[in-house]
Amino acid sequence: MKFGLALDFATPVRTLDQQIDRYVELLRVAERHGFDSVTAGEGYATRPEWGHVSSPLLVLAALAPRTSLRLGTSVTLLPTWNPLKLAYDAAALDQISGGRLILGIGLGGPAVQRRFGTDPARVGEFVDDALAMMRALWRGEKGFHGSLLSTDQSIGMLPIREGGPTVWVGGSLRRSARRAAHFGDGWCASTNYGFDVIARQSARYREELAREGKPAANGTVAINRLAVVADSDSAARAAARIYAGRVLQRYARNGALGSDPEVVSGEPGQLFERFDLDWCLVGTPDVVIERIQRYVDAGVTQIQMRVSPDDLPLDVAARSVELIGEAVLPKFQ
Repeated sequence: MKFGLALDFATPVRTLDQQIDRYVELLRVAERHGFDSVTAGEGYATRPEWGHVSSPLLVLAALAPRTSLRLGTSVTLLPTWNPLKLAYDAAALDQISGGRLILGIGLGGPAVQRRFGTDPARVGEFVDDALAMMRALWRGEKGFHGSLLSTDQSIGMLPIREGGPTVWVGGSLRRSARRAAHFGDGWCASTNYGFDVIARQSARYREELAREGKPAANGTVAINRLAVVADSDSAARAAARIYAGRVLQRYARNGALGSDPEVVSGEPGQLFERFDLDWCLVGTPDVVIERIQRYVDAGVTQIQMRVSPDDLPLDVAARSVELIGEAVLPKFQ
């Protein structure tokens, strides 16, 4: 089991450079305690708000000289990209970071797909072609011809890692697990995937690896969890009700937590109490260890801890990282 940080870089009260500077000490704490990686999500808000950024590759490039952690997107919304452009940019970032890039791939929802010109009815076909194209280009092949996408050109800058950067592929369908096994190095789950979805997709991913003739031990199952770890359960839950609750509220209002009217209109504290068990890792180290063991039993091999949701005070986030590093990591190594 490996542990990383999933950090929120978009904020309505700071510029990106200020937010990056704010996180540098948090990354140093994570490095000291044996964390593996830091990831940034991709999102396209239409007004200033907390959460994911429109350009996570740029954020990771800024972090590259400031941390030794692996650098990942969790996730890049592939339908918003020209895959040829992403193949170039990912190769450049892999070189900038000395081969540390993890490229997480997601599909996004129909609204963002249409906004960037991808037909939701054919998005699965597009993503399959895009992944196949990027893999071919990263191998140095000249051109690619798929069912939707084609190019006669190679790319002039190759990733450091032979065959391309580490790729994690998301999605909640059987086809997503098959895609992750065929094109990727792992399957990944976003914050809004509950435990049941994660357990089901983890099993499907292992089945698809076997179908591909690939060792199950070689595949990563990575998940994002809202995480607040404190010296007392009451302190952890009090902070999470506010800050993790606000994240859950944004997911709920965007329809990512279902269509139940009580969820869509729920308040942060109510949503935290409702989704805490299957969406969060909150409590003392002992409580969090018990919850993580459930994910281990379901086949999860990497957890990206979203320790700074919304505007959670930085000292609270740093204490979470310290406690995870001191008390949680040793239990799973």
